[in-house]
Amino acid sequence: MTKFYNVCTRKTIRLEKGDKTLYHKVGVVKVTENGGWFLQMYHQPETDFLIFPSHNDELPVINFDGNEA
Repeated sequence: MTKFYNVCTRKTIRLEKGDKTLYHKVGVVKVTENGGWFLQMYHQPETDFLIFPSHNDELPVINFDGNEA
């Protein structure tokens, strides 16, 4: 089954009452049943980016604060 993942940006606005975090959807990652990964960014319509694993280097680990993942 094909899966879709949202690609978002995160912006924190500093307010007197506390911080407010805004998320904007800027694209989609599509993972196909055959194992293909495709990235489509909304600011570049009609363009699909293919995602491949790196065979020589390990990918960096990204740590998110709190319960974000």
